Amino acid sequence: MSHNHSFEFDPKLAARRKFLRHTALALSGVAIGVPALKAAAECKITEQEILGPMYNYGAPVFQLKLAEDGEPGQRLLLRGAVLSSDCKTPLANTLIEIWQADDKGMYDKAQPGNFLENMKPHLRGMILTDAKGRYEIETIVPGAYPIPPGVPGLEKYGNLTRARHIHIKVEPFLHTSLTTQLYFKGDEHLAGDPWGGHKPALALDMKQDGKFMKADFDFVLGTGLKG
Repeated sequence: MSHNHSFEFDPKLAARRKFLRHTALALSGVAIGVPALKAAAECKITEQEILGPMYNYGAPVFQLKLAEDGEPGQRLLLRGAVLSSDCKTPLANTLIEIWQADDKGMYDKAQPGNFLENMKPHLRGMILTDAKGRYEIETIVPGAYPIPPGVPGLEKYGNLTRARHIHIKVEPFLHTSLTTQLYFKGDEHLAGDPWGGHKPALALDMKQDGKFMKADFDFVLGTGLKG
């Protein structure tokens, strides 16, 4: 026994099916595209900061420990990589220079702004990234401190308490050099800091791990070569 089925074309039904197919394709495109776009948006060159008056030439080379075992303060392990502008390509053998205040907010310099001061370096030094562009620095969380009155160029900020921060210079071979500062999320002085207060991407997210606070930060540098 056979049945002869005949179907009458329904333009409304056809239109609805076409709409649903297009909607499904659009949604699948969003599901695939958004994370990629988000990842691309998050890949940004690390923001520059001022050098500051506490820089000094002649920082010593160190291997891992910027802060010796007996240094007072909360131990901090700062790790990450130096990357090219695509946020993927590692920059090997790149010089990272670091200087910071101690736990009480004091620097080793007696003459702010004199970059050739003859002094004994403390909590400042230089390290090279490894073959995969990685670095690891054992130091302490620096103390907050007021900007001394009368520092040339910073007079209007005299006695303002700066957020805790670590100064960093990254000196690559074929990329644009970077001078910046790293801050700490949750710092009570961060919002009012003239530099770090409007650069949340430079604030470290620390996590406790035994005696260490640990934080990861990747430095992304612009390309120095012009094609």
